[in-house]
Amino acid sequence: MEEHLLNEFEEFGLTPNKRVLEKCIELLKKYEITPDTLVNHWIGYAATKLNDEAPSLENMILFEKDLSKELSAKTKVKSEPLSTSSKFSTRNNAGEVVVKYPADDAVINWTRSNETWEPDIQLHGTAETKLTTKYNYMFSRLRDKFDVLEEQINDLGDLVKRKLGIDDFDPNSVLKSETFHTIGRICCDATSGSRLNTSSLLLEGTRNTSSGQSVPLDVSQLREFSFFPGQVVAVEGSNPTGKKMVVTSVTTPPINPVLKTDVSIEGRGPLNVMVACGPFTLPDDLEFAPLVEFIQQVNALLPHLVIIMGPFVDVKNKKVECGDLDYTYQEQFDIVMKELQSKITNSVQVCIIPSWRDVHYRTVYPTPPFPQENKAPNVNFFSDPCVLNVNGIFIALTSTDILFHLSKEEIAVTPHGSDRLGRLVSHLFSQQSFYPLNPPSEEMSIDLEQAEDHCKLSFTPHLLFVPSDLRHFIKNVSGCVVVNMERAVKGFCGGTYSRLQITGEGSSVQIKAEIVRL
Repeated sequence: MEEHLLNEFEEFGLTPNKRVLEKCIELLKKYEITPDTLVNHWIGYAATKLNDEAPSLENMILFEKDLSKELSAKTKVKSEPLSTSSKFSTRNNAGEVVVKYPADDAVINWTRSNETWEPDIQLHGTAETKLTTKYNYMFSRLRDKFDVLEEQINDLGDLVKRKLGIDDFDPNSVLKSETFHTIGRICCDATSGSRLNTSSLLLEGTRNTSSGQSVPLDVSQLREFSFFPGQVVAVEGSNPTGKKMVVTSVTTPPINPVLKTDVSIEGRGPLNVMVACGPFTLPDDLEFAPLVEFIQQVNALLPHLVIIMGPFVDVKNKKVECGDLDYTYQEQFDIVMKELQSKITNSVQVCIIPSWRDVHYRTVYPTPPFPQENKAPNVNFFSDPCVLNVNGIFIALTSTDILFHLSKEEIAVTPHGSDRLGRLVSHLFSQQSFYPLNPPSEEMSIDLEQAEDHCKLSFTPHLLFVPSDLRHFIKNVSGCVVVNMERAVKGFCGGTYSRLQITGEGSSVQIKAEIVRL
């Protein structure tokens, strides 16, 4: 157990001492959780409460209080476990506000003020026609994949040239003792280890500039950096041997400003929004009690818009894993959709976003919208990811846990107290992609050709929803309000959802938001 725990910490560049490990093992047994669950909680806690401090015995004691509250668990007595339905029904923290934005004492009236107004919801960007048309995904030729990656580097490279004020980049492997600039994407040298580290850093150049060659990077002279596989960066440095580039500075693509639009909600009252992400049933049942509870909350507050992201029939559910179902996957999903469409009041506009974890559907990213047959008039199906234009307010969405995937692959040296979660989000804006990690997480199947059209994030939206297993947060990143409300189910307990109130005038948008326990 200690070795497993140490491996989990090392994935985030942490090496806790013996006393800390002993405390962690005590927590594992006390709360009956796995090492990866504990470390994920710690990473989120350290980022939001401790400014990314390394684990110590002192802050572990504070962490335990937060962990206990988060898991809604007391010291467990060894006895017959409760059924999952009773665990959910006996929770005692439903309705608790865990995050508020802005962090003030203002009381917000979440009840809908304008019952007759319906927002105008439009898909922004490339139409989903190609996604909805049948195609043989995951059959891309290597040459086609290379062309997509090459184009990404060239497009972002043009932005970096303007940022640096240079006309062109030099080849990465040129023998040159004077400093020069080159462009490429970060890769991992598999001969130096299976994961990215300072000894395995490679910069893969473009075909036109560097003939597609890769060069090792020596980053020992950098005071701070942040790298992950697939990241497009320009590096400045020298290559005195022609075999390794000694880096003196790194430049990432510029983050585009928030798009200025004509926001058309003035005089109609605030736009009220509720957002939740699946799974919507406990890990070992298919009763969907948390989904029923969320629908009740929606009908109580009557927001103008509710966004519900999958998975709905989760491939990771224990009953699904063992095939213990009374219905087919599709039939189970149809039951869930019928519950949503029949129970949510028709004055509420509903947006349904799929997940690659939906076992009945296509396990590919980007994920096409669910079929439109038999849908209610107030229900809209969109792809994962997507950007919605709601009366001039741009809302970017993805149900895929890109933040967690990035957090496991990123290597960084940053000043003490830097905002790690905010930095992970800024990678999406800088790389102009909902999923810039390449190669992707082992659990993901990404069709690069479709991603080229449907995973771009070419401007900074007003709102970005990135539900993650990392700890919940609401923060402003580069002018965008970013919300990680986690999931509607967390372990065997109720999870969290978010509610927002948006006002706007001209091109100005103001957002108030909370994350609430289900």
